[in-house]
Amino acid sequence: MVRLYTADRKFLTSRVLCAGDVILLASGGHGFEVIDDVSFIEVKQGPYVGEQEKVRFTANP
Repeated sequence: MVRLYTADRKFLTSRVLCAGDVILLASGGHGFEVIDDVSFIEVKQGPYVGEQEKVRFTANP
């Protein structure tokens, strides 16, 4: 399941992703909850500067 948030960390919606689904995360925040065995591929546009580029927050939908 993916949870989607606005840029100011407000919950928008959640969706269950299934085999073959694709998601583009262009703005705002997101979180994933694995509810079954899963394999996925994440592709990012670089450069990746490490953990300091992330803003982590605890959210309760």
